[in-house]
Amino acid sequence: MVDIAPIGKEELRRLRASPLWDELDEPARKALLDLLARESIDDQTLLIELQKIRRQHASFKRVLGKYLAGRGTTERAVPAQAQPEPDTDAAVVPQDLAGAAPPDRRYLNLSLTWPISRQVVPHDWLLGAGARYHLRLDIGDLGRDSLLRDSARPLPDDELPHLDDGGRGDWLQVTVLSEDFLVPDRRHAMFLPLDGHAYVCPCPPGGRHVCRPEHRGRYVWIPVTAPDGPRSEASLRVTVAYRGNLLQSATVRARVAEREEPAGGSLSGEVDFTLTSGFLGLDDLPSRDAAIRVSRGYDGALVVDVDGGDRPVSTFWLTEAQIEGALSRARTVLTDVHATRAVPPEKPGDKWIPPLDRLGADNAKSAAEFLDDLWRLAAVGWDLLHLLAPVPAQRAALRDRLREPATIQICRQQGQPLMFPWALVYDIPVDTGDSPVYCEAGLEQARRGDGAGRTCRDSARHTRNTVCPYGFWGFRHAIEQPTSRQDRGTLPLRAGRGLDAPHMTVGRALTLPRADLAEQHLVSLRKQFGEANVRDCDSRESLLEELFRAGQDCVYFYCHGRRQEDTADHTGATELEIGNGERVRPADISARMTETSDADGRTGADGTKGWRDWEENAPLVFLNGCHTTDDTPGTWLTFVDVFSSLGASGVIGTEISVGQNFAGEVAQSFWRHFLAGLTVGESLHRVRAELLGKGNLLGLAYTAYCCADLRLSRP
Repeated sequence: MVDIAPIGKEELRRLRASPLWDELDEPARKALLDLLARESIDDQTLLIELQKIRRQHASFKRVLGKYLAGRGTTERAVPAQAQPEPDTDAAVVPQDLAGAAPPDRRYLNLSLTWPISRQVVPHDWLLGAGARYHLRLDIGDLGRDSLLRDSARPLPDDELPHLDDGGRGDWLQVTVLSEDFLVPDRRHAMFLPLDGHAYVCPCPPGGRHVCRPEHRGRYVWIPVTAPDGPRSEASLRVTVAYRGNLLQSATVRARVAEREEPAGGSLSGEVDFTLTSGFLGLDDLPSRDAAIRVSRGYDGALVVDVDGGDRPVSTFWLTEAQIEGALSRARTVLTDVHATRAVPPEKPGDKWIPPLDRLGADNAKSAAEFLDDLWRLAAVGWDLLHLLAPVPAQRAALRDRLREPATIQICRQQGQPLMFPWALVYDIPVDTGDSPVYCEAGLEQARRGDGAGRTCRDSARHTRNTVCPYGFWGFRHAIEQPTSRQDRGTLPLRAGRGLDAPHMTVGRALTLPRADLAEQHLVSLRKQFGEANVRDCDSRESLLEELFRAGQDCVYFYCHGRRQEDTADHTGATELEIGNGERVRPADISARMTETSDADGRTGADGTKGWRDWEENAPLVFLNGCHTTDDTPGTWLTFVDVFSSLGASGVIGTEISVGQNFAGEVAQSFWRHFLAGLTVGESLHRVRAELLGKGNLLGLAYTAYCCADLRLSRP
C-alpha cells in the first residue's frame, strides 16, 4: 500500500506533466483536475480528498505507486519534536513499526502471556487460580499463536479513514471487560497508521504524534488476574472502538484450576461482533455517545456491557426468566396504551371477544389518557433502567453521560436473539407508591408535535416522580441497533440504488380487518413512490419471486405477524401472513436465498441475479405488523437477521401488536420523511414526535435495526 502523505499541489502538477498522467482513466483525471482547481484548499483537506480519490479510482492508486517509486520514497516523515515521557503501561519496544514493510492484510490478534517472560501461554494449559497474566493485543499480520486465528477478520488497508494525526492514520480505543478475571478499569489507545502494524506510544490519544519511532511498541499489554478459585470456564471480553462505534468485539475463554497445569486446559477466543467486515468504511462512521454490547455468557445468561463513551459504565447479567418478565411487562403496558385485551371464551362454542381500539379515528388520545399512559410507561421504563444499571452509581454514571440527546449504539453478539425495548427505558427515578409530578415544560413541547427538540428545557428540575416525555430514551435519543456485519462488508449508510424514483415492493395480507383502510394506504404509497414504482404482492409466491428480482430499494410488509407455536419447545418462530392466510417464515426466505444464486453471484435459473442484488442495492425493509420483531431468547431465526444476511441496509419492525389504522399512519409518515432525505433515525424521531403531539406514545413501539444515519441513496 502506498502513502500519499508527502503529496501536495506541486507534486500533483508534476504528476500531471509526467507520462504517467496518460495512464489514468478519465474519471480519475477529472477528479484530480477539479482538486487542482480549488485555490484555497489547505494541506489536510487536500490529503483527505486525495485519499478518497485513491479509494474510488484504481488507476490513481496504481499510477501514484509508480510515481512515488520513481521519486524514490514512500516513507512518511516523523516530526522531530520534544519527546514526552512514555506511558508506564505501554510496553515500549525500540523499533520503527510505522516504516516496517506492511503485511498484506491486518488482523486483531489476542494472546495470553506470562508477565515476566512475555512468552505465550499454550492453548491447552490450565490457568492457575489467582495467577497474574498479560493479555497481549496487536493489530497487524495474523499471528500464529493468536487466540482469534480461526475467527479473525482482515483489516483492509485502503478502506480506513486516515483522519487522525493529519491524515496519517486512526486512533482506536481498546477495552477489556470481565466478571471472572480482574482487569484494569480503563481504556487503552492504539494508533493504526497507513502502513504496517498498529502501535502504542506516549502521545495523547486523538492528537498529533510527537513521538519518534524508537518510542513505539507493537503490543498493548493488559494485566489480567485469573479468578481466585477453580472455574470450568472463565471469560473476558475485548472491544475495539473508533469514535464511540464498537467496531469489533471478541471473547476469550479459559479453564482455571487450583494450580497452573500444562495440560487439560482449553484457552480459546472468538470474534463475536463486527460492525464493518474487516473494519471497512470507518471514514463514514459518525461519532457515538454510548455503546451497549449484548452477548451470551458461558452459563447461558445474557451479558450486557454498557459503555459510556470514555469508560465502561456497568456490566450486568440477565437470565431468560428476567428477560421474558421484563419484556412481557413492558409490552403489556405498551399494548394497553392503545387497545383493550382480548377476552377468551367462557365456555365451549363461545368466540373470543377481540380487543377494542382505544385510539380515536385520528389515532389521538385525550389529555387525561395521555397523562395516565405516561405515568404507567414511566414506571415500566424505570424498571428497565434498573436492569441496565442495577447499582446506584452505575445509574448515576449512565444518566450523567446521556443527560443530553445522544446516539446510542446497541451491538448484539452474532447469533444472539435478544430484542430489548430500549426506547422505553426511562431514566428519571419513579416511586409508584407516590403521586406523579407532571413536567409542564416537557408536555408543552410534546404537544407541538413538530420534532424540533429532543430534550426538555426544565430537565435540570427533574426529580423523583417527575413525569416528562423526554425521560424516555426513545424520545430523547437516537438508538441504533446495527446487526453484526461479519463477512458482509461495510455498515450500510445508504439504502437503495440511487434512482430519482425509488421502487417499493409491498407484501400485504388480504385478511386485514378493514379493506377500505388497506386500499387507502396503498393509494397513499403509490402517490409517495409513484404509481409505476410500487409492486403489490398479495400472495406468498408472488412476494417470494419479487423479493429475488433485481431492483429492490424499499421492501414493505403490510400484514399480520404471528407466532408459530412449537409444541416441542414453546418458543414459536415469527411468521408473516401474506395474502389469504399464507405464511412466510424466516427460514423460507433463507432457503430461497441459498438456491437463487451461487457463491459467486451468478444468475439463477430464472435469469435474475437473485440475492446478490440485495447486497448491491441494500434495500430498507419495513415490517409493519403484529409481533414482527419481539423475539424472545428462544427464537432461533428472526426476520431481522435473515434480511440483514440477505443484504438489507436495515430492518424496521413493531415491538407489539398495532392497529391497522395506526400502522398505516406510521408507515406513511415514515416514508414521507425518508423519501424527503431524512435519515432513518430522524424519520423515526419525526414520526414519534407527530404522534406525541396527539397524546399517543406508540411511536416507541417501532424499532430500527440499522445505523441511525442510514438514508435513501440519491443520484
